[in-house]
Amino acid sequence: MTFMRKLSGLSAAVLALTGTATFALAADFSWKMQSNLNPGEPGYIAAEDFAENVNRMSGGRIEIEMFPGGALFPLADGLESISLGIADLAVLTGGYFAGKMGPIANLETGVPGSLRTPLERYTFFYEEGFIDVVREAFAKQDVHYVAPQLSSSWDIMSKEPITSAADFEGLKIRTFGLEAEWFESLGASPVFMGGSEIYTALATGVLDAARWSSPAGNFKSSYHEVAKYYLSNSPMPVPNNFFAMNTGVWNSLPDDLKAVVEEAAKLSSFKYMSLTALNDADALNQMKEAGVEVTTIPDAEWAEMEAKAKTLWKAYAEEDELTAKAVKMLEDYMAKLGR
Repeated sequence: MTFMRKLSGLSAAVLALTGTATFALAADFSWKMQSNLNPGEPGYIAAEDFAENVNRMSGGRIEIEMFPGGALFPLADGLESISLGIADLAVLTGGYFAGKMGPIANLETGVPGSLRTPLERYTFFYEEGFIDVVREAFAKQDVHYVAPQLSSSWDIMSKEPITSAADFEGLKIRTFGLEAEWFESLGASPVFMGGSEIYTALATGVLDAARWSSPAGNFKSSYHEVAKYYLSNSPMPVPNNFFAMNTGVWNSLPDDLKAVVEEAAKLSSFKYMSLTALNDADALNQMKEAGVEVTTIPDAEWAEMEAKAKTLWKAYAEEDELTAKAVKMLEDYMAKLGR
């Protein structure tokens, strides 16, 4: 026998006596993982891909059972639930926890008026060192920040056309994080709710608009049935969710399996982006065929709006030392990009 896993009871005794095994070997680690999305959505499929890659790359030593958003714990309770071990790991959205962690959580998710492409976002995390800052921030919540799950754009669908900043006046829009402050500064009324509530809220008039996903995700959620306008200017062109793990579970892993989990998380980002790259154009066309109209805010006016958003996130530097470090890091990186 060239390889032996941790076994217990009769199975271990039989293997020790015979030197062979005629039964399936148990994984060294079996985890429960909750997504922040529902089955079929691009981000959920990318999280499933993460689980499969962890199993394959670990040689079967890690098995992950996937659960949809809300199945194990409410999304708003993600940090506490992971730290307490209700789930071993999860895909969470950092901006949901700004009330608990401060604006560093919004910066982790991404802020309007900053980065524009997935490659810029990836470089900011892994080459500029932003991942070390957010790991320090989430460690204070007894949560290990494994990696960002880079996403496609998060766009706005509305019941009435949006063609200028003035159209945000009085708009009841589902959003969170810095966007909520930004839209409020334009006269909107931000409303936070989970994705499962958005369709009904749009249909009943609780919401006038919602910022949720790229065309593929919005189409999958059927928002085109109740919101007939799609804003082409994306307030969040390169956001991200993130893989959160219980600190004790992370610390229990040997270094080779930690590397497996981290690499599988990176691959999940590329899976997410490739899925949307393949499906976004088709999804938008299908929404147009269903009566959706694409609207646009003129470039010059949109640039003024983004400048206002930039002023808001720059002010985060006054919060605390770690947030100031993150803001400075983002400003320096944007300067490298010529912005």
